Amino acid sequence: MARVLGKSLQGMLESVAKAGEPRNLERDRAHRALKRCGEEVDAGRLARAVQRALGYVPPRALPLLAERAGLTAESLLTRLEALEEIRLEPECQQRIEICSGRTCARRGGAKLIRLARGTLGVNMFETTPGQQIRLEPFRCFGQCARAPNIRMNGVIQGAMTEKRFGLLLGLLGRGKR
Repeated sequence: MARVLGKSLQGMLESVAKAGEPRNLERDRAHRALKRCGEEVDAGRLARAVQRALGYVPPRALPLLAERAGLTAESLLTRLEALEEIRLEPECQQRIEICSGRTCARRGGAKLIRLARGTLGVNMFETTPGQQIRLEPFRCFGQCARAPNIRMNGVIQGAMTEKRFGLLLGLLGRGKR
């Protein structure tokens, strides 16, 4: 499985590098974690710092890690896959990302973030006890016409209201018992 995961992350690395994508909150937080590492260049130590900040090492942080460690993307993935304590995927059963882009925030996304934090009892980039639900912000899904948007396990759901989102969180909460 590690080899398959590595190939999928390799594809992500290539698409991230080509896209020149806009700011990303995970990548920004990973960048800050790497800044706190000073002059460190050991890939394992750098990955652990990112994992402490985010709970795992996200694909969007890999180009930063590779550049900082002076490695190619492929050799970085090989090293990280060999380290048992490094997670390249978040440990959770449900992953909820809430768009925090300008349009979504204005149309209710900020309220959805507050609702999720209050209901789940976790902050952004954290996972509920028992690894049930991970809550993450996302800068923009590119679906502004349907704002506010959430993405649950890779599926974007637009025009999310507080009532619908509260019901969804309630259903997810029941599943953990």
